[in-house]
Amino acid sequence: MITITPQAAARLALMIAEERDADKLGIKLVPTTTGCGSFTYSIAITEAEKHDQVQLINEIRFLYQPQDVDKLLGTVIDCDPVTGRFSILHPRPQEAHCPHTH
Repeated sequence: MITITPQAAARLALMIAEERDADKLGIKLVPTTTGCGSFTYSIAITEAEKHDQVQLINEIRFLYQPQDVDKLLGTVIDCDPVTGRFSILHPRPQEAHCPHTH
């Protein structure tokens, strides 16, 4: 469903390991709309909620709600090795006439 690159998985594993309840934690992508039909995301390190599905990707527990699968499909989480910053890339492009891109 999504891809977590090895570099992103290593960075996420370090971040999760710093938490005292690390064995219960995973990551969740929190989608937000831009107003132009595409999505931006934040990464949350959290425990699974009641209806979350759990998928192990590169040893990282990825948590998601079944109704979000279509929004998340094809997403890639990567991490810059120099800055340690995450990038979340989604294959759904913004609409060409979006006023937020100009």
